[in-house]
Amino acid sequence: MNHVPPVKRDLIATAFLTDIVITFPVAYYYLLIRPLKLKKWSIFLVISCCLAVAYFILPAQQRYYIVQLRKLSACIELGILIYCVSKIKKIRASYKQLRMQTPYNPYILRQSMFNVLGNGIGIKLMASELSILKFGLLFWKKQKNIPLAATSYSIYKESGYIAMFCIVLFACFAELMGFHLLIAHYSNTAAFIISLLTMYGIVIIVGDLAAIIKSPVLVMPDKLVLRTGIRWVAVVGRTNIIAVEKVRIGFEPSEDCFQGGILKSSVNICFTFDQPVNIERIYSKTITAKQIVMTVDKAEELIAQLA
Repeated sequence: MNHVPPVKRDLIATAFLTDIVITFPVAYYYLLIRPLKLKKWSIFLVISCCLAVAYFILPAQQRYYIVQLRKLSACIELGILIYCVSKIKKIRASYKQLRMQTPYNPYILRQSMFNVLGNGIGIKLMASELSILKFGLLFWKKQKNIPLAATSYSIYKESGYIAMFCIVLFACFAELMGFHLLIAHYSNTAAFIISLLTMYGIVIIVGDLAAIIKSPVLVMPDKLVLRTGIRWVAVVGRTNIIAVEKVRIGFEPSEDCFQGGILKSSVNICFTFDQPVNIERIYSKTITAKQIVMTVDKAEELIAQLA
């Protein structure tokens, strides 16, 4: 836009506006929605992102049209939001039912939203964010009661994860204050937005730690619940376990191995299965693996119990 002659600048800007609010969403529809069979309403999210980009790039004259288009898309998004809110009762009912069946699964909220609203990418992202925000904002709540028939094993003590968490949290607060003061010299609005995003990141970090503390590995008479907080979870039948061994120097994982440690350098136990097991992950699709390496406190006691 800076290199276009002033006489043609308005014409080029209008053409670019047309491309970004029509061509890009249409390309998204034909290249992603149709081939991957995604939910059609996700195109409104793409249009909103395109309008935001156009607003910051194009000259002031085109911003008027962008605002009008944004008002129209906002009405449609508001309708979608109202529809989702109207389904809260059904989501709660589904959540309570799943809670009774699988109280150890950290993705119950996500599954209950899938049951009512469908399993589109937008719903999955929203559910994942709500799940981790629940731990981040309600970190002070006590751990849920562990089933009487289960033995729990924590996963964060021997790895030193809490010490590393404190260092990261301190760095986040230092960066928040220093960067806010720096940006505030140029733009108070930008400083506020950056600080808000940093605070949101801090809540996510706190939620990750809270989920790790409150979600131990569970050994039940008929199954084993492996998980690292809310990052991932796998429910395995005990008859499907071939071997459980300590990870020692020189250990070579198989090609079909899932790295599930709280830190990559702190894995200390390996589970090998006869049949592949499903591993649910918070921001990614479910995968299968015949071997899982992870971090567990008192790994020797866990191995002895399973033996």
